[in-house]
Amino acid sequence: MATSLAKPKPVNGEADQQLQRVETLHQQLKAEHARAQELLARLKGEEYQAAAARNPPPPPKAQDWVRDPKALDKKVAEFRKRAEKLEKAAGVKNNALDMGLPELKAEEREIRDLEARVSGLEGRVRGFEGLPPDKDLALLEVEKMRKELETLARRRDAMFEGLVEGEK
Repeated sequence: MATSLAKPKPVNGEADQQLQRVETLHQQLKAEHARAQELLARLKGEEYQAAAARNPPPPPKAQDWVRDPKALDKKVAEFRKRAEKLEKAAGVKNNALDMGLPELKAEEREIRDLEARVSGLEGRVRGFEGLPPDKDLALLEVEKMRKELETLARRRDAMFEGLVEGEK
């Protein structure tokens, strides 16, 4: 009888379930702690410190703008006015802000077409590398290369005929 009183019995296994839950939570906390320690080590590492040195914090005024949206709106309006004045002074017109999505997509297509055309032209120009800038000298160089090609072609044909005759 004394042993049965000394040993507490769980009521419907609730204590066992709670103990299991606590153990599971403990394991999850251990894993989370390990990840946090790893992150802390990375943040203290050289790579993060170098990146932090390259990207200094924003100036105090910019921080104020983030905290106060009204001040930010005023600054945006001020910068737009400045940009408009500069565009007028330079004679440049920026319609990107006035364009809708279809116009931007059309302009993007035009730009891609132009890029493709430029790359094609660059490929054609690469064919003229090594030629002198003077047209007459370039024509002479091309003629010289054409003769060399013909000589090599004749030599190849002769070698091929020699191989064919050697097999017979």
